[in-house]
Amino acid sequence: MICTLCKTSTLRYGTLCSTCTTDTLAHLHRLPRMWAALEDWLTPGVKGGAQYGGRVRQAEAPLPLDAEVLTLRAAGGITGILEDWRDAVRDARDLPEEERIGSLAHRVAFAANYLAGQIHFIALWEQGPQLGREVRQLVERVERHVQPALPEEKRRPEFLGHCIAVDPSGVICGARIPLVLDRPVQCEWCLCPYPPETWLQLRFFQPGLTHVDTAGDLAAA
Repeated sequence: MICTLCKTSTLRYGTLCSTCTTDTLAHLHRLPRMWAALEDWLTPGVKGGAQYGGRVRQAEAPLPLDAEVLTLRAAGGITGILEDWRDAVRDARDLPEEERIGSLAHRVAFAANYLAGQIHFIALWEQGPQLGREVRQLVERVERHVQPALPEEKRRPEFLGHCIAVDPSGVICGARIPLVLDRPVQCEWCLCPYPPETWLQLRFFQPGLTHVDTAGDLAAA
């Protein structure tokens, strides 16, 4: 029998191979953080604080806003899909239903954690491949929004730039800022936060980068 998700691995039993099972579990663990991270793409611009040395002007939100973010963040998005699968698993196992109560943040985390705890059943369940496919698609939808597909030469680097935070003595931190998509971005050295609405300003103040270079980047965006 062939794994009906990847359609390549041979199975002795069940419906998901070990790789697809592990990937599905990893996606389930990531989704609550990814759901929370999408909030940054809905937040209007904020002013740079003291951590930027008072040099950062009013930041702009990443506009125009993609309706896909609203869909993913709404009750019928990531939360609803995970809860539908949670209810399907409980029904398949003849377990009592649970109410969908609490904040969306609580609900998405609860549903994802419940499904993660049922991963061994899911790997054997006839609906397991479809669950794994939909969970993977949710992760891909979030990733497509926060880092759209670009030509190879224009893809974002694995780091955003060098930290521009200034300490009380006037020294610039200068540490590399990693590019991550499923948790808040911050300097690993001084812990200065860099939410998405400040990334253009971070680029603007990079050492050795002229304002002409920055203008070209913005025009090409």
